[in-house]
Amino acid sequence: MNKSIFSILFAALLLSAGSIFGQSCTGYHKKACKSGADQGWVYNSQSKSGLFEYGMSSEIKIVIYKDNDYSLSMCNEKALGKGELMITIKDAKTGEVIYDNATDDRAQHIEFTCATTRNVIVTVTAGGEASSGGAKGNDNKKTAEKNSTAKNKSSQEIDGGCVGLLIEQKASSKEGF
Repeated sequence: MNKSIFSILFAALLLSAGSIFGQSCTGYHKKACKSGADQGWVYNSQSKSGLFEYGMSSEIKIVIYKDNDYSLSMCNEKALGKGELMITIKDAKTGEVIYDNATDDRAQHIEFTCATTRNVIVTVTAGGEASSGGAKGNDNKKTAEKNSTAKNKSSQEIDGGCVGLLIEQKASSKEGF
């Protein structure tokens, strides 16, 4: 009986220690990304946050709807550098690149109007080029070494931080005839 109680308490201690030392980025986009609520933008539940290490990429598939304006704001903890996030938006069906902030001075906030409802894939890369086309030449070796080293470290030792993607929308205003 005492042995089972001890085992349960020990397991609870291990679980709580993991949550104390691990970094949670839940809701980071709500706290850190600049909202446009005062300008009529409405929070979109497709917004996400996550823990990234430098050079890491992540994709999210979202639906954008016809006759809506969208605002995408990216934010990150300073451990990943300021304004170092890369974002690309591709049509999920055709793979066509719709937007790439590499051609827009690495803008961390964009607004656009959607003419047709479509599925898109948003790729966010922390602190560098997207892994699909980023590293060139000897950089591939450095990236591989870094990834190998990162796998050997515990989660507390990996340099990184929270990244948020805040998606907001509002109905498009009708202009003209």
